[in-house]
Amino acid sequence: MRYDAVVLAGGRATRLGGAAKPEVVVGGTRLLDHVLSATTGADRTAVVGPADLRSLTERDDVVVTREDPPFGGPVAGLAAGLTALQRPDAPEWILLLAVDVPGAAAAVGPLVETADGFTNLDGVHLEHAGRAQWLTGLYRRAALTRALDGLDPHGASVRRLVARLDLLPLPDETGMSDDVDTWDDVNRLSARPARSRIEEETPMTDDVPTVLASWVSAVERDLQLPADSIDVTEVLDLARDAAHHVARPAAPVTTYLVGYARGLAAAAGKAAPDDDTAERTARLALGWRPETT
Repeated sequence: MRYDAVVLAGGRATRLGGAAKPEVVVGGTRLLDHVLSATTGADRTAVVGPADLRSLTERDDVVVTREDPPFGGPVAGLAAGLTALQRPDAPEWILLLAVDVPGAAAAVGPLVETADGFTNLDGVHLEHAGRAQWLTGLYRRAALTRALDGLDPHGASVRRLVARLDLLPLPDETGMSDDVDTWDDVNRLSARPARSRIEEETPMTDDVPTVLASWVSAVERDLQLPADSIDVTEVLDLARDAAHHVARPAAPVTTYLVGYARGLAAAAGKAAPDDDTAERTARLALGWRPETT
């Protein structure tokens, strides 16, 4: 599925004391960088916010634009983003994200996979704790354009916009759509335990890590491999990147190929302690553009 992305980054952040929300750091990373990591699979991304946000990203596929007049709200920001992304070959889908959702990258795969399975829906969005998270969603461009037709976007509510759309809520059981409105939110989300990115989208009971460790140990013994022969987190992260940015079946194939490459290197006596095969392959997946290869 091809899609463009619109990132809404132009709010006043009054509950953060007027801080520039895109530059607020959560878990060691700026919010803007968190959300832009979620748009690496987009053809193009429009960041709707102050012009100085352009200096915060070096990506050629990112354009910064602004609603006129500024501070018109999320619907006005969406309209400005869609205008900036207009072109003859524009893809059918729009990934819509608020800049204050640091876990957005984990949501993209489930959103794309769900939307790709329906032909008549206008879009799909996350729903967390009974609340619709419309600003973490994937929508048909034509449906958004129709919903905006005849609507004054300045000051309009997102609820009013989506009331015109046929949408499917996707349960968010892991807090992928948790947003940052206050400094307490910043502290809470920064303190969230670091987990593999694939775990962010997969609800895991307390028993799963133990079962996984036992299974890996059993396979290592059966294949006569040394104990702790793989970095499980590295493998899961690579699988997640391949699944989300290439295709779901690419996950097991990619991890197998990396293991195969390392095995060949070891057999040839070329293995190195600082082997970066997985890291290089992850970068390849994150920048994958099938139409240009």
